[in-house]
Amino acid sequence: MKTKSGKTISLGIILILVAATLSSLGQLAWKLGADGSGIYAIILYVIGFVSAGLGMFVMMAAFRFGEVSILQPMMSIGFALSILFGALFLNESITWYKLLGTAFIILGSVLLGIEGNGEKV
Repeated sequence: MKTKSGKTISLGIILILVAATLSSLGQLAWKLGADGSGIYAIILYVIGFVSAGLGMFVMMAAFRFGEVSILQPMMSIGFALSILFGALFLNESITWYKLLGTAFIILGSVLLGIEGNGEKV
């Protein structure tokens, strides 16, 4: 396997963040579909499947540009996005526990990104 340059790893990180976003948007569409009815719900389910499916393809592409041990855990940024989307679109509350948990997720993703780019802390 070829050595990955910092530029290539950065592309992998960008792609994995896009994948996490698409996955979270797909889940949001499923939730909105579950709360709806009729053709509206069906359309949202389809949008959700397309978005989540695209997210999986982008994730597979990202793995070409970095280590799975770095990139796969970065998909957890989707949890943080889900909290944000829940607050913005579903009127869900953001508690201190959710903020603290999200901060740990983001910190972990940043540390993985630093490790993936070969920088020393």
